[in-house]
Amino acid sequence: MSTNDYSALSDERLLELFTDGARQLGFVTNRNERLRWLKGARETKPEVDDEACRPIIARTREIAEALRERKSIAAVKLLLEDDDPDVRAVASIALGDLAPDLSYAAVQAAYAGLATDHVADLQRRARQKPPERPTLAELSDDDLIARFKDAAERESGTHFLDYLDDPADKDLQNEIVVEVWDIMRQLKARGLLARLLPLLASDDLTVRREAATACLRVAAPQAEAALESVARDGTYPDSFLAREALANWRDKGQIVYGV
Repeated sequence: MSTNDYSALSDERLLELFTDGARQLGFVTNRNERLRWLKGARETKPEVDDEACRPIIARTREIAEALRERKSIAAVKLLLEDDDPDVRAVASIALGDLAPDLSYAAVQAAYAGLATDHVADLQRRARQKPPERPTLAELSDDDLIARFKDAAERESGTHFLDYLDDPADKDLQNEIVVEVWDIMRQLKARGLLARLLPLLASDDLTVRREAATACLRVAAPQAEAALESVARDGTYPDSFLAREALANWRDKGQIVYGV
């Protein structure tokens, strides 16, 4: 079919065809399988048939052009929020400029194995400044624990920001990391670090990593196991930072200054 032929189809049919093509291409699936092979989780290296992909890519581009001509933002958003990461990735490449903010969240989510709306929420939370009052010293013990979890979740959100497009996002990440460390020091001063132990089971790898780092002196075996799980199963930068935290602890007995 030509672009003109696709233009005669309904939005619903175009979405079906686009989704089918994106799943056949399997950009994210293939990438993940290559990573599994590199880590030794599968014996054979996954192969991609480039020749077979060429007509699928050409067809998917024509479908995308038909959607673009209609300026159907609602249809594009459906693709960017699809449950299938392969669909989200291809939609971001082909049509992302029609919904740029959601597109960036979609492709980040696709490669992280998360839902688009979850990553978009993390991005929004990362940019939400914490209240100036009460200060950390003025917070109750329970509120200080909650503030630690909130700050670590906001740090997690900064991993999905675009530092190249907006350098201020890197400054924001650094500010939040310092905030997390300040809370650690406040918790240590109150003898409350052990109350972070339940967070070692958090599904949010940044929360798990920061809590485990804080607990190294009070519960080393559990904290090290949690850091090892992030280093093994996490993605960058959490996996790298978990390995770094373990190395600093085991080689030098260091955690965070003041903790």
